[in-house]
Amino acid sequence: MHPAAQPSRHPAEPVIDRERVRRQTVILLLVVNALVLGIATVVVVDLRRLATPEGTALRWVHAAVFGDCRDYLRYSVADPALPERRADAELCQDLRLATAEARRNSVAIGLEAGTVEESAGSATVTVLLRREEEKATLRLNLVRRDGSWRVLRDRALCESVGCA
Repeated sequence: MHPAAQPSRHPAEPVIDRERVRRQTVILLLVVNALVLGIATVVVVDLRRLATPEGTALRWVHAAVFGDCRDYLRYSVADPALPERRADAELCQDLRLATAEARRNSVAIGLEAGTVEESAGSATVTVLLRREEEKATLRLNLVRRDGSWRVLRDRALCESVGCA
């Protein structure tokens, strides 16, 4: 090729190292894939924990203390001896009102799982609830419903947790 026919390159124009660009692209893809796998692993472990009486109890107590109505209803059933007379919307409104102070002071509240006693279709889980200097040991009765664990909402439990 004649030297005059070669495309001229401006001296300040950088030279693109295609091999380096390819390596960086491969490294970026590997890092992104590793992050996706890591996040998926955490999600799977968390979902498996919810399949246990202990995980369900912790999730429900958290919902009852902080007013998360969706989880409150999802992870519990009313005691058949004391059927719930309020509609879900009214129950949720009462729960949010009853837990407003806990949401304002969430840093001062802690939950810790204790013992778990499990039998065929029921379980009992103890949960330590700390509110500032106060400590309460909650005893939650759980039942199996549709293949999942649910906290049995009874009067004594709701009085000790402070739910609606």
